Order: sequence, then structure tokens, then C-alpha cells
Amino acid sequence: ELMGGSLRKERPEVLQTQLGDFGLDQEEYQWYMDLCKYGTVPHGEWGIGFERYMLMVTGMDNVRDVIPFPRYNNHCKF
Repeated sequence: ELMGGSLRKERPEVLQTQLGDFGLDQEEYQWYMDLCKYGTVPHGEWGIGFERYMLMVTGMDNVRDVIPFPRYNNHCKF
């Protein structure tokens, strides 16, 4: 996967139906439903993962080899 993207739900009635379909608590998403009350335009975004891009450019076999700031257990000591 080199790029990823998503679209936001802009119709509150569809969102409310899907929350019920997936068995999610509508109270937890009420803040988002309140935002939808005032209307919005269809919008989304996409992005290219830097590590995936570097993997493609360098021809390395594993994405772990091109991560500039690796994260692993016990790496950050406080």
C-alpha cells in the first residue's frame, strides 16, 4: 500500500443508521452528530506514507529498513 484515503460521512441520517448497524453506542458519537447538524460538504483526504514511498524509491525489501525514527519497546527511556 503506497497511498491511502478516506471520505467523511456528511449525511447524519446515514451515519446514525450505520452506527446502529454496527452496534456502536450513539452517545459516544453524539459530538460528531452535533457537528453534522449544521451541515457540511462532502470531503475527504488522501496521503502517501513516507516510509512506503522510501521503500519504493530505495528498492528495499522491508519497510522497517527505511523508517527514519523506528519505534519499538523500551526505545524511549524516561
